[in-house]
Amino acid sequence: MKPILAIQENEEIPLPKKYHKVNNLCAIIYDQLTELYTEENYKDLSNTVVNFKKGQSKVKELKKKKINPLEWLEENELTDDIEVIVSKQILMAVTSDFINFVFESLYTTKRGKMTVAYALLRKPITDLLFILEQLLVDRKDFIHRFYHIGEPKEYDPSNRKIDKLVIIKKAVEKIRMGNLFSGEYIYDLRYNKEFDIGFNGLTNQAIHIVTNDRNYKTEEQNLNFVFSNKENIESHFEHYYNLVPYLLIYSVSVIDEIVFEILKDSDNQKLKVVKEFRRLIGMLLSTEYIGIRTKKNNKEIFSLIKDKIKIKCPNCDNTNSIERADCELFFETEILLCTSCLQNILITDDSIESINNFWN
Repeated sequence: MKPILAIQENEEIPLPKKYHKVNNLCAIIYDQLTELYTEENYKDLSNTVVNFKKGQSKVKELKKKKINPLEWLEENELTDDIEVIVSKQILMAVTSDFINFVFESLYTTKRGKMTVAYALLRKPITDLLFILEQLLVDRKDFIHRFYHIGEPKEYDPSNRKIDKLVIIKKAVEKIRMGNLFSGEYIYDLRYNKEFDIGFNGLTNQAIHIVTNDRNYKTEEQNLNFVFSNKENIESHFEHYYNLVPYLLIYSVSVIDEIVFEILKDSDNQKLKVVKEFRRLIGMLLSTEYIGIRTKKNNKEIFSLIKDKIKIKCPNCDNTNSIERADCELFFETEILLCTSCLQNILITDDSIESINNFWN
């Protein structure tokens, strides 16, 4: 039986019930990434059309597959095409790796295996996400370092000459939901060894049985994680579900921004609006589920959504305001229902434009 991230009704697991909603929220956000490999509208991420022009060398060899396509592009000085093709390859390969590690981390967390969950989380948030952030911030520069120079130290996430904080701040600025994130906070969570609630120490301890760094040094007469008691495990659950949804929503936002910079057709740009709005609702709900904010705190934002988003039903002409309950249904199903005839109203250009205007 295929493992499922979302907690099913009557499923018996060690995860305390108070974390079930936020776990399932993470499952929905995670699914936004898996769509890249299953939905038809993303097919152009896996192929690129290059138009042949008169005078280009070795066209016959290319058509007969006797020459590497990238070598042919380089020989014909088609650097823009190289940039697009290599960007797509990196995006799809790195995102696939990111998905695999995040899935296993989330799945093992709901099974109560926190050592494994933290160990699996290290690569995606420390290395893979940083590759994607660089691709988002300056695609041309990253492809130059990765492909044209090709020396691994030029793009190694552990290279201290690459300023991680600057890259993350610039990535946040490029995201539509950027005002919901803090570049400094995201940096601290992932890399700052002195940040008490950060992941650096915990993921290191999950990987190594003994750690000597003063910021997360193994206690005397102890071994990292292996003697965890009930209180330790509960604190790890709380830490994980307080912070991973935030990082996951940010990560998916980064990836989507790269995706829709490449897929510029109108249908995909409309989809981008829908997915961004869904993540906004996810962010609001996640803060309630983990107790950072309450329904009362979020009431102002939901009121703003109600005031600014008005969608006319194409079936019965009823003009719909988007209430909190509509937002919750939308997050679960990606559907908005007309309050009069119960038809899906998220099917017209006007409905997408109304949501898009919310951000203005």
